[in-house]
Amino acid sequence: MRLRAEGLSRIPAPDVLVLGGGPAGCAAALVLASGGHAVALVRPERPPGASLAQSIPPSARALLGELGMLDAIERAGFVPNRGNTAAWAGSPVRAEVFPDGGHGFHVDRAGLERALDAVIEQAGVTVVRGPAARFAERSGGAWHLRCLDPTGRTVRISAPWVVDATGRHGFFARKLGREPDRRTTTIALVSRVPEEEARSDHDGHTLIESYEDGWAWSVPVGPGARCVTAMVDPRETPIDADSLGGTLARQLRKAPLIESISGPGRRHPDAWACPASLYTSARYTDEGLVVAGDAGAFIDPLSSYGVKKALVSGRLAGIAIATCLEDASMTGAALAYHDAHERDVAATYRARSADFFAEAAARYGHPFWSRRLEAAQSTASPRASEPSPTELAVAEADVRRAHAALRAAPRLRARPGATLRTITAPALAGRRIVLENHLASDLHPRPARFHRSVDLRRLVALAPRHHAVPELWSAYNRSGPPADLPDFLTALAAACAAGFLSTEEA
Repeated sequence: MRLRAEGLSRIPAPDVLVLGGGPAGCAAALVLASGGHAVALVRPERPPGASLAQSIPPSARALLGELGMLDAIERAGFVPNRGNTAAWAGSPVRAEVFPDGGHGFHVDRAGLERALDAVIEQAGVTVVRGPAARFAERSGGAWHLRCLDPTGRTVRISAPWVVDATGRHGFFARKLGREPDRRTTTIALVSRVPEEEARSDHDGHTLIESYEDGWAWSVPVGPGARCVTAMVDPRETPIDADSLGGTLARQLRKAPLIESISGPGRRHPDAWACPASLYTSARYTDEGLVVAGDAGAFIDPLSSYGVKKALVSGRLAGIAIATCLEDASMTGAALAYHDAHERDVAATYRARSADFFAEAAARYGHPFWSRRLEAAQSTASPRASEPSPTELAVAEADVRRAHAALRAAPRLRARPGATLRTITAPALAGRRIVLENHLASDLHPRPARFHRSVDLRRLVALAPRHHAVPELWSAYNRSGPPADLPDFLTALAAACAAGFLSTEEA
């Protein structure tokens, strides 16, 4: 059901109120509605003008399919995202095509939201267009919000649970202690290149290019048209507010790959600027409240995973609230799981960006890069795989050392580590958060269940019974869901590095 806010003074109380209609908000609303919960989604009016372009990687297709979004996005006619072409830190231009012909999507934010409208409405979500939240208080077991519609009228909405998916605005997140990373201030200078000027041999590719005091990227937004963006630090790069196009043109002259497809010498008269600085939240949950997507944390656009991150975050927000609604005794565990997950996501993506910053810092020696490298290294997580609160987090160097020791040993002599213990902790099981037994040790006190999808409990239980790694791998695959050999070997080494297994002589 679709409602316009104009003329309404009060909207019937749903089970859950979702603030924000982007990928995170829609994912949360769909999960909750599919579980039979009454959901209202409040989407403020989008200001007129061009919207930001974003990329969705092929790895998000399965999640889009699960959420019921994939067909609508494919029908919307977005440009296929087929790969990346990079000119980074002085290295030769390198093109990478996604394997097996897989593709994602290049989307503009407004177009993506339009594509998702019918999906959430068909799922039974009440969509309220127009109002923006201005005041909230909690009493009587519910949140009570006052919103203003575009005409200035007040709309009142109450709900026991709220999802804050308001993006950078962070209506609730700012009240929970969201803090910007002041070490790395970033402004995005953006322009659209008209069709006749967007000549490119990089069909369907995201283009990424670094230069001395910034970096630029470009994605196709339609046949023969591209969005071009330069990422700059206003402390290092003066921005002419009266001529943003001129400032953008000066930056792109430092990025010949990007400038070549945007039209050399073009001044970009329609350019605009938007904030792109990173931030994280002190908390991602509160009583009756879950923060999702960019409302809680903003990852570096260098990753090209912003939309996927929002979808994963929104899906988990919906699962956490559904768990609370269906089993009040799990409220604390469900909220703790979501909070831990969001922290892990922010830290993991910082870790992934550190290597790129290191290359650029070594090449250019400019504060723009050295500050980003220092910030990424100081907040990075050691994880290399998809983040999850139940994932084993071990530094890659420790895993490599353990792997070398396993290879050098004439036979496998594994037994439970001396400090191995079992701890009950929340875990994700389908679309519920449940309590399960996890492993921990003095070296890795945080409870863990998996590493690269390998079940650590099963691995640790089987390891003492087998004296060769191939035998152990075969036994593992016979006992439950199988694992690829590379993932299995990495998980075995990680379990040794974490002290879950010991291969030392007794």
